Amino acid sequence: MDGTSSVETGRSICDIAAALVAGQISSEALVSDYLDRIGRANPRLNAFVALAENALPLARGSDARRRAGRPLGPLDGIPLAVKDLFDVAGLATRGGSRSRSAEPASVSATSVRRLQDAGMIVLGKTAMVELGLGGWGTQSADPVPWNPWDRSEHRIPGGSSSGSAVAVAAGLAPVALASDFGGSARIPAAFCGIVGFKPSPGRVPMDGAIPVSRTHDTFGLLGRSVEDARLIFDAVLEGSGVFVGTPGGSHDLLIGSLPDDQLTTLVPEVRALYHAALVRLGDGICRIGQFAGPENFETYSALAGELVLQEAYARYGKSVEATPELFCPVVRERILNGRAMRDRDVVIAERQQHQARFIAAMRGFDLIALPTCPAGAIPVAEVDETQSPSVFTRFANYLDLPALSIPIGLTSEGMPVGLQFAARRNADALLLDFGAAAARTLEFRPPRFGWET
Repeated sequence: MDGTSSVETGRSICDIAAALVAGQISSEALVSDYLDRIGRANPRLNAFVALAENALPLARGSDARRRAGRPLGPLDGIPLAVKDLFDVAGLATRGGSRSRSAEPASVSATSVRRLQDAGMIVLGKTAMVELGLGGWGTQSADPVPWNPWDRSEHRIPGGSSSGSAVAVAAGLAPVALASDFGGSARIPAAFCGIVGFKPSPGRVPMDGAIPVSRTHDTFGLLGRSVEDARLIFDAVLEGSGVFVGTPGGSHDLLIGSLPDDQLTTLVPEVRALYHAALVRLGDGICRIGQFAGPENFETYSALAGELVLQEAYARYGKSVEATPELFCPVVRERILNGRAMRDRDVVIAERQQHQARFIAAMRGFDLIALPTCPAGAIPVAEVDETQSPSVFTRFANYLDLPALSIPIGLTSEGMPVGLQFAARRNADALLLDFGAAAARTLEFRPPRFGWET
């Protein structure tokens, strides 16, 4: 086995796994290569907030298992990044906040542990919006990660899984764990030109993760391909790294598109990319029909935001009121706004009614397709924290649907645009199958940035 070889920036974990099996790369060389890239690029990108000291020893252990013919599975020896929302044994879980303890976790979150048990190696913890309460990626006790698509101007990475998205997009990690309780995986995926996946609620345990909203907290994944997200999702679900078959689309699937009156918040070039992508999909792998939802997506976004802030205040309100100086001003205000919300029982009952009406409206449709964000990534200096890029993402959390964002093109400023698919609850396999087929049809290829040079 060649211990000096390296895997090119941007290779999928499926390709990396094949290279490990073929002896073209050692896990030690692979992990060393990623750590070197992080060391060179992270001072500017701010993707990682902590590195794992045991990554290289674990990689040597993986190589020893392969030499002995006893690998733990196809994921053995492959590195990943973990959002600083999840416990990783030996590392602190700060959640982007000065209010959190700096004591290292004693055990890993279940989702992290299952991947570690499959042989995956945690490179480190990635930056995030404080307690996950923000979609731009800008509010944190840590420096704001830099969107790698623009070297000259600091643009938003998206949030709240900001560092995870930047790490994957810039080639500092092949895949990253995220969370998604309002678009926290899908928004940064769209802004950074990668894949973001939010499973159905309850599919992946959230123990060992910083809680924010018990009705919306959901595991998330960020990767460079839908196939990579599918592989990691299966491993987290089963606690093993078993490869799945190659996903495929079906011409019989009916995909719902949004009418123009639901797209008024889009900038014109995002609207054009959305329509063009649907035309290509309709010509190639599915049927397209117009979806008439019972409510507009601004309504779902507002209702989801109300419930999240209500639950965030119930959990963190006393801490914010007792030690306001430990919280970012914008996040502090968001949490305190949660104390003035409506009666929780009324809000929950209303949510259940909205869920039933939406599922009824989806009758006949297999999936719906909609933009992920209204525009491409803007400069950090232009962010208006009273606004949010989550108008097309919060609905999936509010309605308990799985959702997937894939990149489909670039704005005139060269910033990525995402297309989102959503399915009925627990139709995650259908969503990922179609998403993989859609990505192959649309043929968007994220570049290899070489930020480490």
